[in-house]
Amino acid sequence: MVRVAVLGAGAMGAIFGAALFRGGADVVFFDQRTEVVDAICQDGLQVSGALGDMTLPCAATSERTTLGAIDLALVLVNAGATAAVAPIAEGCLKPDGFVLTLQNGIGNWEELTKHLGAKRVLAGSTFNSGEGLGPGRSLHTHLGPTWMGELDGTVSQRAQALAAMFQVGGLEVKVVTNAVAVIWSKFVHNCAINPVAAATGLRPSEIARNPHAAALLDGILDEALAVVDAEGITLPESNPREHIRDHCWERSNKPSMLQHIESGRETEIDALNGALVEQARLHGIPTPINKMVVQVIKGREAALRAAGVKLAGSADEGAGLHGPRHGRWGVCI
Repeated sequence: MVRVAVLGAGAMGAIFGAALFRGGADVVFFDQRTEVVDAICQDGLQVSGALGDMTLPCAATSERTTLGAIDLALVLVNAGATAAVAPIAEGCLKPDGFVLTLQNGIGNWEELTKHLGAKRVLAGSTFNSGEGLGPGRSLHTHLGPTWMGELDGTVSQRAQALAAMFQVGGLEVKVVTNAVAVIWSKFVHNCAINPVAAATGLRPSEIARNPHAAALLDGILDEALAVVDAEGITLPESNPREHIRDHCWERSNKPSMLQHIESGRETEIDALNGALVEQARLHGIPTPINKMVVQVIKGREAALRAAGVKLAGSADEGAGLHGPRHGRWGVCI
């Protein structure tokens, strides 16, 4: 039996860890929040939403020394914690073990390779979404595709076996030969949507129908796509801007950055728009809009943490506005 350590028992860690458990893996969750570990150990991992309601008897720990010998470390902590968990993954993996990161932002697989080497790291991105409902409890708000692959572009047996295990567990996972491009595609997507949602409180479908929010998103995209061109990266989408606009038009989920703001937690703004600003600086590309967005979100973080904002409920989060985009971008209909 494949033994898996899920590093990060938040909403996405729960969704993907549950899929691996259903796919036949022996899964243990690692999280430094003792209340999360205690909830999973006492009541099981509880996941509801897109694939139904389930309670799974998974193990959990906050002690790295109790993880044992691991075949796969699935890294789903916030991007700011990657450097901290990389040595944990290195310490628990078997000699032929490997890591998979499906985190938001850029710089995650690069940080993991510093500790493990490129041959022991798989990377990708996902369009599943989720929300934490409390310690050990997660809502799977949207069932979407996931792409992952080897950093060198080969199609390996281990990647195919892992994808098959996820699929048995109910998730659509495809092995790709352009993992880095896939990561940058999701990076641009998150840079455009997440901070606009966090700053305004609007969900993607509402952003698409508000002229001011839509204009802000387009301005972020102008700068982000200029950086993509400078990096020499070919994104999977033929028209990334229209792809993101269509996504917004159809989706009413609550982006993770908005969830973090509402719960008074730090966001991933540094690994998203902050990282974009830094990459742009290296290429001499001005990014006034993204710089402004970073400052706004950091201000929101401080203000809401000070106010002690509680996690907002979102029973309607999975109820998207489906169908193709009609009408004009940025206009309420």
